Amino acid sequence: MKWLNRSVGNALRNTFALLVSLVLLSGIVAAVESQRHGAALDRLVEYNVPLRLNNFKLRSTMGDATRGLRNHLLFEQPKTTYLQARNSYRPFLDALVSQADQPEERRLVGDLERKVVDWFAYASQAERLQPGEPEVPEYAEGSRMRYEAILRAGDALETHLGRRTEALYEESKRERLWGLAGVVVFALAAVVLALVVAVRTYRALVPPLGVMGETLRRLTAGEHETRMPDVGGPTEIRQLGSAINLLAEESDRLRRAERERARLAEVAYETAARIRQTLDADAVVREAASLLGARLPADQVFIQLVRDGTIGPAELEWAGGRIADQGTALLPVPSEQAERLYLQGAASSGSTLDPPSYVPETAVRALRLLGDRQYLFVPFGAGGQLLGTILLTRDNSRGPWQTEEIEAVKSVGTDLGRGLDQARLYGRERELVEELRALDAAKTDFMSTVSHELRSPLTSIAGYLEILRDEDAGDINPAQDRMLDAIERNTTRLRLLIEDLLTLSRIESGAFRTVKQRTDLCAVVEGAVTSMRPAAAKAAVELDMDCPTGSLMIDGDPNQLDRAMVNLLSNAVKFTRAGGRVEVLVTLEDGYGVVRVSDTGIGIPADEMQRLSTRFFRASNATELSIPGTGLGLSIVRSIVANHSGTFDLQSREGEGTTVTMRIQTCTAKLAADGDGSGGGSGGAGAGGAAGEPAEAGEGA
Repeated sequence: MKWLNRSVGNALRNTFALLVSLVLLSGIVAAVESQRHGAALDRLVEYNVPLRLNNFKLRSTMGDATRGLRNHLLFEQPKTTYLQARNSYRPFLDALVSQADQPEERRLVGDLERKVVDWFAYASQAERLQPGEPEVPEYAEGSRMRYEAILRAGDALETHLGRRTEALYEESKRERLWGLAGVVVFALAAVVLALVVAVRTYRALVPPLGVMGETLRRLTAGEHETRMPDVGGPTEIRQLGSAINLLAEESDRLRRAERERARLAEVAYETAARIRQTLDADAVVREAASLLGARLPADQVFIQLVRDGTIGPAELEWAGGRIADQGTALLPVPSEQAERLYLQGAASSGSTLDPPSYVPETAVRALRLLGDRQYLFVPFGAGGQLLGTILLTRDNSRGPWQTEEIEAVKSVGTDLGRGLDQARLYGRERELVEELRALDAAKTDFMSTVSHELRSPLTSIAGYLEILRDEDAGDINPAQDRMLDAIERNTTRLRLLIEDLLTLSRIESGAFRTVKQRTDLCAVVEGAVTSMRPAAAKAAVELDMDCPTGSLMIDGDPNQLDRAMVNLLSNAVKFTRAGGRVEVLVTLEDGYGVVRVSDTGIGIPADEMQRLSTRFFRASNATELSIPGTGLGLSIVRSIVANHSGTFDLQSREGEGTTVTMRIQTCTAKLAADGDGSGGGSGGAGAGGAAGEPAEAGEGA
């Protein structure tokens, strides 16, 4: 085996040339047999399978068309399914017609095509029918019978294709067996020759490879000091042994580097965790400097912040294992260069006496004042804003800053910028919250004070107006009477506005308390209707109420509910012209007492529905008709419904009228919800609906 001791390549080249010749010959035989075998498979894949697949798709599409047409005719459902099927069936049918290449297949496909075309012609006639016409059932049944004819034609085609598939499969099976026999013969010859070569090669290669395998096993088992001995053998094996030793040395180096990277990553993670634990800006800076100094090979850590476009003296300095009481005097430098580095996600490092050429002269002077040291300069910020810089220095004996160390400090800088920004935002947020609280308290006090101060003069105006109406001060001529009407009308309007403002003020200040008790919703609604009948009669508006259940018990505050009903009925009567109608219906639906107030009034323009959630907003048509109102009524109703964990909905069409619906849980439903442990969740859902739905309904009345 001296030829193997010189070079494995030459010996294997000659041996493999012979093996390749046998393999090529075997491949030629296999290719011939495979071509014969593939002809049958090609026929199966290229013709039979597509025919069967298109037949199935056409069958499914016709099923959708029949179902969609019948649902439209019998149940008045949209024709979407039918129309989709009508638009998509043709490619499947055309594919069947084009792919059928045998007389029997063409006959079956032609029969199927005629039935499909006939079905759609029949469906076109059925489309012209209107739902409810007497011919609808007949056409629906006719479409079903024609669909069944299509199914029978499709089944016939599928049966034919199935028999043809079985025949092609048997043919492919026979060809495969003959091909396999030929390949086996040539393969056996190749195996015999390979065995001879393998035995000869084994004796020359296996012993050195065994030593090599044992060396690799020990290395992978953690014995990193193991190395490959010189075992002789072919040149390639000796070279491979040397490569294994070099790989082991490189693995030792990489493991040391990985341990250092893991340690630096731990430093970055620990720093980020400590920064996230506080929202105080000074504490954030202190934590970052302390951890960087303690866990990195640095002699000094400076954290500087940007102030008025300048990176000034260090905000905080770590040196000698602690935060320095009196830091090193650092020259202030412009922040432009640091900002460019920050936006590029870069850092600067090198010798303080010979920094890189891109460092500006002012920064070079500042670095040289630190002495002959190695420095690392990392800018940090939040978003696109530079907030400050981290400067680390160490003795030259420790060598330049490594890539892993730079990345660790950059990671800390990212967390420091984020933490410092959040701390500042939190401080500003606290200031804004205090300001908003003060403004809200001032607004509430102002509304309450102004509303109370306005009631006294209004009471006096109303009193003197009544005296004038009684003619205690003399007779009133028609012109004066009209003036008094205007005074009375605007006094009433202002009084209602003040009452609404007081109510909203009590709601926002928390003084609007809900005292719930077992209440008959029908009785509350009936009382509100009774109080509004004079106003309805004066406006020539018919006001009707219906409570089919007679009584409907809910858990609510009767005073608040009465206020809500009066607001709704007042709006309905006010916005309904003479001769119109207002209907109030109280029903029980799914455990909720439901009150619907419907009117035939002026309605609300569709483009203003979204604005109705704005306080004091009134619809444009109401303003044009000079109908009085404050624009606060629905806000109060919404708050009352929310206090009862109910829901509120408003639907309106301009010129046709408005329907307002309130839903409040009944006592029975509430007890049932409390009994199964879901009362709290139900209440929360109701409150959420009350808070959200009125915003859709609006408050412009």
